[in-house]
Amino acid sequence: MSEKTGAPAPPPYSAEGAPQGYPPQQGYPPQQGYPPEQGYPPQQGYPPQQGYPPQQGYPPQQGYPPAQQYPPQQYPPQQYPPQQYPPAAGQNVVVVTQASGPPPQSNQILAWIACLCFCCPIGLAAVIKANRAESLIREGRMDEARREGEEAKKLAIISVIIGVVLAIGGGIYGGIIR
Repeated sequence: MSEKTGAPAPPPYSAEGAPQGYPPQQGYPPQQGYPPEQGYPPQQGYPPQQGYPPQQGYPPQQGYPPAQQYPPQQYPPQQYPPQQYPPAAGQNVVVVTQASGPPPQSNQILAWIACLCFCCPIGLAAVIKANRAESLIREGRMDEARREGEEAKKLAIISVIIGVVLAIGGGIYGGIIR
């Protein structure tokens, strides 16, 4: 008997493991297993899959005959003639060719050096012009890209000159004040 509840103590466990069955509880009828449901037909299994052995415990299923294998299809390659369209009446055909050669310089490295090392506001304007020149080069607008690249170079040179003048002037001014 348990001291706290007054109920009988559970059966003791042995070294082999838990007891095989519990004794019936007082006041409750013994439980029986659930009966099978009535009204449902027995379930049919799935047909065996090709390439896999049939499952043990299931009878072979009757159903569709095995699928027959078809030979691989061989089709000749398709040959289409190139299509040519004559120009419509009243329309002019314009062929545009671009001059080949190296693309113009955008002077991006010079612009970044001028921006970071010398006069930042003017150097930043040079960086913007250089980036614009790079985008125009990618778009294929070489004349505009050349102009933007030249403007970026001019602004970068102005930035370097102003930065050098300010550094020399600051050095002189600092030397005079001391």
